Amino acid sequence: MKILLVTDLYPIENSSEPQTIRDFALNWKKAGHDVEVIRPNFLLNTIVRKRKIFPQKIFYDNDIKVYNVNYFTPFWFNVRNKLPKSFQIGDYDIVVSHMPCGALFAMKVAGRCLAIPYVCSVHASDLKVMTDKFYKLFFAKPLLAAYKRADAISARNFTFSEQIKSLSPYAENKTFIAPSGIPQELIEPEEFFEQKVSSDYEPLVISTVAKLIKRKNVDIIIEALSKTKFQNFVLRIMGDGAEKHYLKHLAEKYHLEEKVIFEGEIPRDEVLAKLRLSDIFVLVSEAETFGVAYLEAASRANIVIATKNGGVDGIIKDGENGFTCPPDSDKLAELIDRIVSLPKEEIRRILFSLRNTLIKYDDAAVSERYLNKAFSIINDNQ
Repeated sequence: MKILLVTDLYPIENSSEPQTIRDFALNWKKAGHDVEVIRPNFLLNTIVRKRKIFPQKIFYDNDIKVYNVNYFTPFWFNVRNKLPKSFQIGDYDIVVSHMPCGALFAMKVAGRCLAIPYVCSVHASDLKVMTDKFYKLFFAKPLLAAYKRADAISARNFTFSEQIKSLSPYAENKTFIAPSGIPQELIEPEEFFEQKVSSDYEPLVISTVAKLIKRKNVDIIIEALSKTKFQNFVLRIMGDGAEKHYLKHLAEKYHLEEKVIFEGEIPRDEVLAKLRLSDIFVLVSEAETFGVAYLEAASRANIVIATKNGGVDGIIKDGENGFTCPPDSDKLAELIDRIVSLPKEEIRRILFSLRNTLIKYDDAAVSERYLNKAFSIINDNQ
């Protein structure tokens, strides 16, 4: 099968975009599919998001051809004139778009080609465009057109599935969940999980991995730890961003500067190594699309605290294989104290339930299920 993936969230040459959409593409490629990518950049949006602007040319990623195309306007005019003359939409068996830019661009190149199946994916950004007063004014109508044209709609988590159904009259009968997965080789063996059960919390190591921006709510974690009864802890913050100086000031304000360690932005293998030495992983961010960091922390036998009604709802189940918490420092402090006081048998039950969950979310399997579910919906609605 020849797949055209359209998204501005595809990383090239160590750019700052997350790896999640790329993981789908690489797994489809490994499964024997022919994958090509159009990476359409609305330049003003790229600048606002402080992302690197790459030259307009073809890049290659593990034999996946990536067309990087730059536009000064948000795809209002003929977008094909910047694509190679060899590009023909009829060469593809399916078009898959991710993010608002991807959906708007896909409609320009495939919108009227009704014979080609089209899957439109819903991220936090799509929902913001549909509801924010400013974005809604310019882009809600074209996005609704993309959902209407789409033969199937992939929601990146359970919460987004319900939200898009409430926003779009076209989503009810063609929306499916498309979560990310994790390479099974990352999951530590049972023996390692057993070792974590026996941890004496001397000190308790708490970790978070996040871009240090407001919606990630790292400040709530610091505030919560200033309120916990259990004070023998270290918080490791992995990531960088505009909030870093404020967060350092906050740690000083609560006299936690010796306990809060800012690791900065570090390579993924170093993140995984540090998570191996961690006991609890916390991320109570807002508008989280999925959060592969939760799965990676879980693979290192961390007890996971995720946002209630967030991106991994339905995967991390409160009290069953982890915990969920609203972005509230008082409630988070109470939860951390409760976790610390849990009997070892309860910790064992939660961690091994978490490990069993990870095994179900093999990244190659979820990538193939993505395509299978899309085509199942497409065939049912024909």
